[in-house]
Amino acid sequence: MSNPNIEETILKYENFINDVLKEDLRNLELRLQQVNAEIADLIQQKHTLKVITDKEIHPNGFKTQVNLGCNFFMEAAVVDTSKMLMNIGLNHHLEFTVDEANKYLDVRIKAFESKAKELQIKAAETKAHIKLMLFGIGELQDKAVKSS
Repeated sequence: MSNPNIEETILKYENFINDVLKEDLRNLELRLQQVNAEIADLIQQKHTLKVITDKEIHPNGFKTQVNLGCNFFMEAAVVDTSKMLMNIGLNHHLEFTVDEANKYLDVRIKAFESKAKELQIKAAETKAHIKLMLFGIGELQDKAVKSS
């Protein structure tokens, strides 16, 4: 490569790929992992809701242990599972019936799934930009070789 302008341009493109595009891709993948973890947690909550409210498994309610703090547990019996308190975020709790809780969880799961899809699309676009930039670098290198 004898042309310093082409070498300088290639270096700028490589720095842009490494400093900007790959960092953006890493951030998108981290956010996608967080969203997928939230989806998994909501699905687990939905399953737990189904198990504790199933009258065939627990016809007279169920027994559980409640952490009172400092890993000090107390046994509790829950007889009526028709209503429950759910944390809706920022430590705010609302009382839901079983149907309302299922609907709430379904809406939250759908919202996070759409966010995950959006992040996947952005990551694919970023990967495409990286490939396009690498193709451009290859073209510049070919041009530099042919001109020398």
